[in-house]
Amino acid sequence: MALSGALAALLLPGPSHGYELHATLEAELGSLWVTRPSQVYLTLGRMTRDGLVVTQRIHQETRPDRQLLTLTEAGRRVAEDWLTAGPPDELVVRVAVARLVAADRFTALLTAMTDERTETLHRLRAARASDIGGFRAEARDAEIRAVEAQLHWLESVRERADELVARPRARPIDDQAAELA
Repeated sequence: MALSGALAALLLPGPSHGYELHATLEAELGSLWVTRPSQVYLTLGRMTRDGLVVTQRIHQETRPDRQLLTLTEAGRRVAEDWLTAGPPDELVVRVAVARLVAADRFTALLTAMTDERTETLHRLRAARASDIGGFRAEARDAEIRAVEAQLHWLESVRERADELVARPRARPIDDQAAELA
């Protein structure tokens, strides 16, 4: 899981802090892409060390100080690379994050993802023709079916792109619980 790509992409609109980044992922994706707060903070620490983000300590009177995170140019490149050509197994997460941080180019990002998955499907089908012996053909068929499913899903998302971009962000569970109390 390339959590650093998702976190960098969530920082594209501007500075944020670790709790907010984790809460956004949790609210938007729930149990579909589980990230623990400790994973988020460890990843943010590595991103700081690697020069992808810079931090600024924000003093709070009644709470512990907060670290405000801002992307560097290198971090922006990581975020853009992840959004446009990230791992196929993170396709759903990439689309969910793109909806939040790149509404103005959401459809273009969906098109790029569709193009990449279509190229992969063509390569898999071409390779399938030479699969003989063993279980290779069946394994390749499974890969082909998975990519076909991703393409079908991407098309359904593209058909509803305007609606999805206009949909408000999910509110973190903590905010919802506080409102009910």
